Amino acid sequence: MYCGNEYWKNYMEKWFGSELIEVWEKNVRIDKICSHGREINLEIFESHKEDAPVIVFSHGIAGYARVLLPFIVPLFKKGYTLIVPDLQGYGYNDGLKGDFEWNVHKQNLKDAATFAKDNYKGSVWLGGASMGGPLAYAAASEIEYVDGLLCWCLWDFSDKEFMLNETSTGKATYMLIPLFKILSKLLGKMQLKTYKLISYDTLTDSKVFNELIKKDPQAGTHITLKGAASLVLDSKPVVPHSDYIKPVLVVQPGDDRMTPKKYIKRTFEMLGSTKKKYVEIKAASHFPTKMEIYDLWANEVDQFLNEV
Repeated sequence: MYCGNEYWKNYMEKWFGSELIEVWEKNVRIDKICSHGREINLEIFESHKEDAPVIVFSHGIAGYARVLLPFIVPLFKKGYTLIVPDLQGYGYNDGLKGDFEWNVHKQNLKDAATFAKDNYKGSVWLGGASMGGPLAYAAASEIEYVDGLLCWCLWDFSDKEFMLNETSTGKATYMLIPLFKILSKLLGKMQLKTYKLISYDTLTDSKVFNELIKKDPQAGTHITLKGAASLVLDSKPVVPHSDYIKPVLVVQPGDDRMTPKKYIKRTFEMLGSTKKKYVEIKAASHFPTKMEIYDLWANEVDQFLNEV
């Protein structure tokens, strides 16, 4: 059992293979950038090709950069450069865990994309898994030089059905908005256990995995009241999905119980892009525990980027 800063290795050895640890140790470059007045951690995997496309990829509410290695390594092996930030309040960043706001995370991704543009010659793509998908959309839709989106799950936080049916506050969500506003101002730094608001029981198809991530010192085990309120108050996209015309790939796990596919399909249909593709991977949970599913993900991304 790994502890502390090496906790992430538990997932690799038990589910995804120790090879991912070896690839990380051999190839990762850790850097930091200033974003929203704080330093955030970047984990960078550089292609040997100078003009390789660069994918800035975001974690969601439960994870952090290093947990995404199953998504990252297969793409790195295909020759892409990957930049994976620890968003504020997560991973190996300093500061209070879970202390963030939606717009802060959006700015983190914008700044990571700027880092990609300034340091690499290839095209720049934004993407994310789980809540990282909507975050990537929010950031990419406001940046002219981002070439498109590559998302594992992409839904609309302003979808009332989603907010009512898929959150722990359920039907009371919108009635609680005035309370969220008051509490976030008075007790903004107060921490709650994230999985009391958003269940982690459907994160993967493994109860052991779901329980393990609840104890991960780098993961989204806690969230401040300010952060929780921002998910309801600030997450509606500034740019409507119908106005987004750049290429978009959406890969959706078919057996996803955390963000069911009907919401993802609904958002995909709203996208204004004429170069968009929806792919559903059967028998896959929200965060799959089988490495072969991530190979399918990488194949879809590679094929899409070659096509566009």
